[in-house]
Amino acid sequence: MNASTQPAVVVGTMATSGFFDSVMVLGRDPDAARRFLDTATARGFDLFDTAPIYGRGFAERDLGAWLPSHARVWTKVGVDIDQPLPRLDYSLDGMIRSLSGSLARLGRDSVSVAMVHNPIPSVLENVDLAGFAEHCRRTGASELIGVSVLGPEQSLPLLAPRLPPGSVVMCEAEQLRADDRATRSLLSDYRLVIRSILAHGALIREVPEAGRAAAVQFRIDELTAAYAPEAVVIGPRTAAQLADYRPLGAWQRETAHAS
Repeated sequence: MNASTQPAVVVGTMATSGFFDSVMVLGRDPDAARRFLDTATARGFDLFDTAPIYGRGFAERDLGAWLPSHARVWTKVGVDIDQPLPRLDYSLDGMIRSLSGSLARLGRDSVSVAMVHNPIPSVLENVDLAGFAEHCRRTGASELIGVSVLGPEQSLPLLAPRLPPGSVVMCEAEQLRADDRATRSLLSDYRLVIRSILAHGALIREVPEAGRAAAVQFRIDELTAAYAPEAVVIGPRTAAQLADYRPLGAWQRETAHAS
């Protein structure tokens, strides 16, 4: 990807359907969730990132209920929410069951990306990424697989021999360093997505409302110049906050499958 190309902007849904605190869902407001999604699609956003753990399934259900069919969805696997308390499950069978449950909640036959959700480096060697990629290719359940990475300096050397080239790697902005040539070299085989671009709101909280859209665009331009990601994930908490963002580039779809 050329550094001058604007990345796609992906709407994260962690906070749109109620906050799950590992015991219960707090602040659940279906009407607010619908307003958020209606506003996002009206503003031209057509790419949404979710996970079973977001609102303990409510985020996926809301996307299934309110998103138009042309909008694309990414979801994640690795957390089993069908137990009394959610538990990590990075087994191949567990990831397949998780994706199947997500598709049922989303009301879709497939998603654009299915990502392994934040596995710590010590478990990565036991995650059957090739098997999961083959399942997605064979069934059409996801166009691409990927990994939402914790600690890219530690995780990427473990992922690189086993994650199919062209897969998605999602990294937190603050965990990337422009001078880390080893990590950047490993990322070159993958489709980089950057999340937490505003440090969970810390970089925008003190900016006056009138200047927030410009500040957000400056931050995206800064990350684009440094890393040339194919997409960035944003996390507005309300429909009104969507005004600070614009869809920018389109997610490239030339790679049909990671296999």
